[in-house]
Amino acid sequence: MKTAPPTPDRSTLARHLLVAVAILSFSVGGSSLRSEVSVVTDNHGRYVRTVILSEVRGGKRLNWSPIRAGKDPRLLLNPTGDTFGDGPPEFKEQPGSRQPWVVWSASDGHDREIVFATWSMGRWLGPMLLEKTDNPYDDLNPRLAFDAEARPVVVWWRNEPTPKVYLSAYRGSTWTQPLPLTDAAVSGRFLSLRIQGNQAVITFNTSRGQTVLYQDLSQLSVQMDGNGPLDGPVPPPTATPNPSDPATGGPSTTNCSPECPGSDIIVQKPHTDDNSK
Repeated sequence: MKTAPPTPDRSTLARHLLVAVAILSFSVGGSSLRSEVSVVTDNHGRYVRTVILSEVRGGKRLNWSPIRAGKDPRLLLNPTGDTFGDGPPEFKEQPGSRQPWVVWSASDGHDREIVFATWSMGRWLGPMLLEKTDNPYDDLNPRLAFDAEARPVVVWWRNEPTPKVYLSAYRGSTWTQPLPLTDAAVSGRFLSLRIQGNQAVITFNTSRGQTVLYQDLSQLSVQMDGNGPLDGPVPPPTATPNPSDPATGGPSTTNCSPECPGSDIIVQKPHTDDNSK
């Protein structure tokens, strides 16, 4: 299980939680474009689209910095991500419902982990840890797709002594146990993902060249301990909040502030390279 670093004070936690802007603005007069991951809503607060902007500044690509301050704090995702060296977001909308999902590599205070977020009940739910079991290596380069039943599937590579590719799929209330797709004799990194019927098709680089694997998605083991505040079915973007359910916008029964998303708060540390420790 995850071993949390020392608990920061509430003001520190607040800086790591979701703050946001409502509508994206572009600079005028030739000044550079800022970067952010944010939601645009209509006049009734309903989800319209997710906007991903990035820029290169001083030789470093920024993905998470807010464009403007002082707007609705529910609409921007992970605004401190650039400060702490988070990797770039991988974003896709769920087929049918258009539920937006984002995955990326972030620090838990010790090494990098794969985290995820989804938009629901007029706010981002997350960041949350995809995997509850800790490991001492950096998890990097996540890729996202949806299976035939529109359920999220994520692959990534772990920077072990021999880099290894992993896969996990969301099954209604939790993520499946991460499945290693490569063995100790074959390194795997820098990958892509697509779904073909009931199979995930994963392409990645090895020391021998490019490799393609086919993984049957029906043969995955579900983690029984869940993943934190998103335990249970994820409500669609336009669902009505359940007043008794804190995960869908209802009041919390804990002693946490209203901004606190749950037990899997990501306490970050600086990183400068998304490809190695």
